[in-house]
Amino acid sequence: MMHTKYGDAFLALYLNRQRTIRKWYIVFMLLFSTSGVLGWKLWVAIPIIACGLIAVMQLVRLIENQFILTDNDLDKVSDLRNRYISYFNKLEKLWTDFNAKRLTEEQATDQFYQLRQVGADIEAFDNKLHISKIKKLCNIADTETRNYFNQYHS
Repeated sequence: MMHTKYGDAFLALYLNRQRTIRKWYIVFMLLFSTSGVLGWKLWVAIPIIACGLIAVMQLVRLIENQFILTDNDLDKVSDLRNRYISYFNKLEKLWTDFNAKRLTEEQATDQFYQLRQVGADIEAFDNKLHISKIKKLCNIADTETRNYFNQYHS
């Protein structure tokens, strides 16, 4: 349960960070492109700098997908987060039912192993996305996860 909750917390932070980076990147490129067009008279006097700036912008456009997630990539990460949330809710319900003695140990074990296939599917999807672990986000997600379990399951 903790692993699943941690995955959800990390992906929430990761998505927020990536969307912020994407937003600032788009604003920067728009401003930079616009200033290049509007300042064309200035660039006429210094053509080498103008060519260099245009070359840099084209290079950034070519490699942007290597550093900044596309909208499609963000949708896939969001879908992964939704899978973690759904899986966690099922695990938490199973845990709650078992602790409330609404399920026997055998019933809980059977349901748990049925749910593990869902977890394996989520991990396979997670591995395909190659989401980089960012230490600061990992630490925040770990703290949020521990706080959640201390508040609701202690």
